[in-house]
Amino acid sequence: MLSTAIFTSCKHSKPVEKTDNTVPVKVISANELQESEPLETSGLLSSEQQSNLSFKTGGIINRILVKEGDHVRKGQVLALLNMTEVSAQMNQAEETYQKAKRDARRIANLFKDSVSTREQLENTQTSLAIAKKQLDIARFNNTQSSIVSNTDGVVLKKLANEGEQVGGGAAVLFVSSVAGKDWVIKCGITDKDRARISGNEKAEIHFDAYAQTFSGKVKTLAQGSDSGSGLYQVEVRLEPGNVQLISGLFAKVKIYPAGKTDLLSVPVDALIEGKNDSAYVFTVVNQKAQRKAVKLAYLKGDKAFISSGLTSGDRVIREGSAYLTEGSLVKIIK
Repeated sequence: MLSTAIFTSCKHSKPVEKTDNTVPVKVISANELQESEPLETSGLLSSEQQSNLSFKTGGIINRILVKEGDHVRKGQVLALLNMTEVSAQMNQAEETYQKAKRDARRIANLFKDSVSTREQLENTQTSLAIAKKQLDIARFNNTQSSIVSNTDGVVLKKLANEGEQVGGGAAVLFVSSVAGKDWVIKCGITDKDRARISGNEKAEIHFDAYAQTFSGKVKTLAQGSDSGSGLYQVEVRLEPGNVQLISGLFAKVKIYPAGKTDLLSVPVDALIEGKNDSAYVFTVVNQKAQRKAVKLAYLKGDKAFISSGLTSGDRVIREGSAYLTEGSLVKIIK
């Protein structure tokens, strides 16, 4: 009786169903391209013509005729020294010159009458020449006792106040040009990047303050590195168009060297677990997912350019990689 029940049970048991463990994925072939890998750097926007304006001679500041933020014209007087000391020095030089001229004339007449010696004549002529040069210096210093703007621009900073004693050459006003053709960005690049450019390369500039992308070109390249940072300075001339720019804006710069590099491109969506310039992708090998480490050169739009880790023609999984592990069975769909 028991054996009959067991037999009946075994006779009616259902077979085990097979489950489909394959993961549906979409793939794309890695494309081999020749691309110009950009140099990425940053810097501050400034005018090519920025000047620390100062008095040629020292003295007490009598008047400062502008304030920070004022727009100025080329040739406009911006500040004046107290002229008491400078005028006294010029008057003294004038009197010294007149005396030397009288002495030279008198000794010349005496020399004609054989009363004075040739040595006395030559000494008075030398004294006259020295006095004339000293008068020229005093007159020049008198003309340099005011600060005059050397460009159409804006006063960025006032570094001294009226009544202060300043030395000759000490900066009093910091003035920047506002001409559109004068905008440059000063950046620092490494020695490796410096070897990739030679000047006049195209550049893309991004400011946090503006949504648009600006274009520019490399204007100058330093021939030596900065002693403090070890970087090479690059000046990128900006083409602002009709945008009113402001000195001191922080800029992100991409410079495109003329030489191109062989790279592979894949969609950005195909990347997984990216960190800095390293990431992973899944490729299809014998209907199985294979995880590969890749080195990123850079990202451009929706494409990732790979410098190493893939070969041309690799079938890279672009959709469905989130459900995969190493060795997962895959089914390619369109």
